[in-house]
Amino acid sequence: MTEVGNVYGESLYALAKEENLSQAIGAELKVLQLSFRQEPDFIRLLSSPNLSKAERCQILDTSFRGKVHPYLLNFLKILTEKNYIRYFFDCCDAYAQCYNADNGILPVTAVTAVALTAQQTDALCTKLSR
Repeated sequence: MTEVGNVYGESLYALAKEENLSQAIGAELKVLQLSFRQEPDFIRLLSSPNLSKAERCQILDTSFRGKVHPYLLNFLKILTEKNYIRYFFDCCDAYAQCYNADNGILPVTAVTAVALTAQQTDALCTKLSR
């Protein structure tokens, strides 16, 4: 993870936590991560020197206004304006680390020879959260 990602991700988390929005904004970040991974050209577009910063921010407004929390939209605009949008995924990682630390969450991966049933997955998650 980069220093830029840490600074901006932790800052977004601090704001979200202060406003009791850390879970909601975290969920929206996960959706954006999936979207951006499926459409990597979108990040390239937001990094394009052929577009002014105002044009890039307008793209964000058109794409996300009313669909994500205003804090998250403004966060994306700040990253875009400072030409740091390429660090978006690092910011998400830093946000998740802060959220997990504050909520006693330790991400794990269960490796099994056969796929777990939904019931087994639920049971595993319940036992881990106790």
